[in-house]
Amino acid sequence: MRKKTFKIIKRVFFVLLVIAAVLMSWNFVCKKTEQPKIEGAYGSIVEVNGHDMVVSTEGAENETTIILLPGWGSASPVLEFLPLAKELSKDYRVITIEPFGYGLSDQSGEERGISQVVEELHECTRKLGCDQYYLMAHSLSGLYSLYWANAYPEEVQGFIGIDPSVPKQSDEEPLPISMVTLNRLSAYFQKLSNVLGFTRIGSIRCPEKAVYADVSYPYSKRELEVFRILSMDFAYNSDIMNELKSMEDNLESIRDMKFPANVPVLQFVSGDNCNLLKSWELLHREVITETDRSEVLRLEGGHYLHFEKKEEIVEKVRDWIQK
Repeated sequence: MRKKTFKIIKRVFFVLLVIAAVLMSWNFVCKKTEQPKIEGAYGSIVEVNGHDMVVSTEGAENETTIILLPGWGSASPVLEFLPLAKELSKDYRVITIEPFGYGLSDQSGEERGISQVVEELHECTRKLGCDQYYLMAHSLSGLYSLYWANAYPEEVQGFIGIDPSVPKQSDEEPLPISMVTLNRLSAYFQKLSNVLGFTRIGSIRCPEKAVYADVSYPYSKRELEVFRILSMDFAYNSDIMNELKSMEDNLESIRDMKFPANVPVLQFVSGDNCNLLKSWELLHREVITETDRSEVLRLEGGHYLHFEKKEEIVEKVRDWIQK
């Protein structure tokens, strides 16, 4: 009986291996076939440290500049933040930067320590001729913005956070495992789904299923196809995973850092995260030094407030910058 059971298990395992191999081969061929579709799909290139970094500018005719930075693992920052950038560009020059490893930018192969990432991003803005600007960041880029504002306080006119990461956030862990570990497990699961072709199969007729985006925005078929390919074939690359690996060290390196006294701060925090982490709103207040213009606003919604509360964010940003 044991031998018979073992033989059945071996056969099932062999069949699963064959299926996995076929799916991986098919997915690999599709990836190579579709890769030309994303080449030069959007934005312009800025050379930084010998690698290409992609940026997209909306509202180039406007005087005041907002530098828009993505959260960790965004498959295409330019396309993810396009709805928000379009709205803000009615009044501001909005420059969305895709850090190395993100979207159409090259992978750097460098360690993703906070000083390294910030210097790369700052070099990009310098080459774009930006010497006065507001930083607007989602999630992990909140840490980079905090470091950036302290490194270049004479350039940063203010910081706008969309539920940004903050120092000491890992001191309170609401789940049995750390958020970093949870993100790592989620990333590996998604990578496996991508490699096996499951994501591609599920999105053949409906590209929206492969992307995480503002579903209310009328993306073109071309934009959705590019977004889909980047999400399936280029997300969670070595730079992105290295960045996740460096996250805890980066958090510790800025543990006691606050924004400079001359940098006003506007923080939009997620109501869902405030309910999950009792200290979430307080931590966003603790990093503020300038008090005349600085605000922390709780918006009821999830972590991706730029999807759910875009209109409220844009209206408040306009009022706040004009103060």
